[in-house]
Amino acid sequence: MQKQTTNTKELGAVAATQRTPTNHAAHSIKKRWNYKGGFDRAKLPHPADYFAQQGLKLSGGGEWKNAICPFHDDRTPSLRVRLDTGGFRCMVCGAHGGDVLAFHQQRHDLSFKQAAQQLGAWVGGAR
Repeated sequence: MQKQTTNTKELGAVAATQRTPTNHAAHSIKKRWNYKGGFDRAKLPHPADYFAQQGLKLSGGGEWKNAICPFHDDRTPSLRVRLDTGGFRCMVCGAHGGDVLAFHQQRHDLSFKQAAQQLGAWVGGAR
């Protein structure tokens, strides 16, 4: 009588083909988030309009404008703002971001979705 040897890789491959998909949690998550809607960057306000609405008095020439930083007690303009992208950086407290959405999130302590909704850039889908 000859002893049979079994390759564990072969057993794993056979077992994998015999499994039935039972991942109900992943299915329900996919189903729950299957809706139309979300973030639309094109609906963000123009940086110049947004920063003016936020009360920032911008000064200086070039790509980066200067303003009093609203994130800390500031007396001299230490916030740098780009009006083409909305990017900002404070040279004192380090607050920074790449667009008006990031500024709005930090300024008003909001989540991404809350800030996008307030700025009118979250479309469709109530979730």
